[in-house]
Amino acid sequence: MRFVGLALIFLSIPVLIALMGRDVRRRDMAVLAAGMLMFCTGPLEITASLIAWPYWQGLSKGMILSLLDSIAIALIATRPARLNRAPFIPLIAIFAAPIVFSVTQASVKQAAFFMVFQVVQMTVYYIALSGELQRLSAIKSLMKGLALGLMIQAGYVISQKLGGVVQAPGTTAHQNILGIMVELSAIPLFAAALEGERSKLVYGGLFAAMIVVAAGGSRGTILYFALGAAALLVVSLARRSTTRKWQILGLTVLASLVAVPLGMATLRDRFGDAPVTAEETQRAAMERAARAMAADHWLGVGANNFVSVNNVGGYAAKAGMDWGPATRSKPAHNAYLVARAETGWAGQLALVVLVTGLAIAGFRAGFRMRELRYMGLPLGCGAAIAAVGLHINYEYAFFLPETQRLFFMNAAIIAGCMAIMRRAAMEKRRVDSRSEARAPAIQPT
Repeated sequence: MRFVGLALIFLSIPVLIALMGRDVRRRDMAVLAAGMLMFCTGPLEITASLIAWPYWQGLSKGMILSLLDSIAIALIATRPARLNRAPFIPLIAIFAAPIVFSVTQASVKQAAFFMVFQVVQMTVYYIALSGELQRLSAIKSLMKGLALGLMIQAGYVISQKLGGVVQAPGTTAHQNILGIMVELSAIPLFAAALEGERSKLVYGGLFAAMIVVAAGGSRGTILYFALGAAALLVVSLARRSTTRKWQILGLTVLASLVAVPLGMATLRDRFGDAPVTAEETQRAAMERAARAMAADHWLGVGANNFVSVNNVGGYAAKAGMDWGPATRSKPAHNAYLVARAETGWAGQLALVVLVTGLAIAGFRAGFRMRELRYMGLPLGCGAAIAAVGLHINYEYAFFLPETQRLFFMNAAIIAGCMAIMRRAAMEKRRVDSRSEARAPAIQPT
């Protein structure tokens, strides 16, 4: 069956190439499909494995291909090569280098290589999208695809809540994963709405996102989603204040009147009489284990090897971690600590550089050419990346493919908007030069 799946994935590439060609509308539909497919996880995901280790307790379980890979390859193959020269590649290379090197340090080298393969996949997604998002029509299509994906997840979440699930994860493995996915998608959607997007799909996606956040019951998601959205609203108004943005603020307050009670009810069901700020002792034990591992292996134990070394090396036992799949089968709930333990201090620093560099790039791009409609969208990407950069102090989910696709999608949106602004600036210079050439020369008296 695996080979049938692989054959279908590989055969879809020439089919997509033939269907898309240079037709802009079909390419925009492919971008819309990519945005929606990023949310088709778990039972909805269309995948096939070159190599699969389903029982491996690391974050990457093989070399797994999906329909998203086919779309990305087809997009790259059917456009001029100049559109594949994307910015931020040096940042991605800095992030990738410690992961590649960590293969030499890993006790299970093939598992570490799975993470190298994943980084290559994410780079291909980024290059594929960044080249397409140099068209405003493609950006709008991506926003609609994200909105559809959020609505699909909201449907699953509502069904799960009606079935008695306290913390609804949608089709993901855990509600915290879905929460980070929402932060990386809904905050850019909010930016699109602030920039004048009037699509009902986009507004439906935003409402769906609030349902998902409230029903998930993740304290981190509730906090950092709210912080990211608030930061975006402030910087968007600073960029350019409009009546439309104040209207959006009013609609957001009204939507919160529905979402906040649901969120509070979920937190009550989750914690009962205990305070919602109660510290989870097993999370603290996981972090102690990660720090001890990093202290003993300053070059790292190898990407995707944390859980194996944690158990076999005795770090989990020394840190006081309980036996059970909820603790012993997962890395520490801190992506920065996981990076340090698996890929050394260089890996942690590289992750900080990647997150910080992209967030700054988003905020800088958002304040350029303020008169251009929709070009405040990078502010949403910067706010989303910053929010997730803070959130992953308490989650390892950054290293999962579901979240990384959306992270690099935000980088692609920033890159695409930068290209649009660059073209607009060049056009303005051409117009100015023509105007100067046509102006009558001043005759000396």
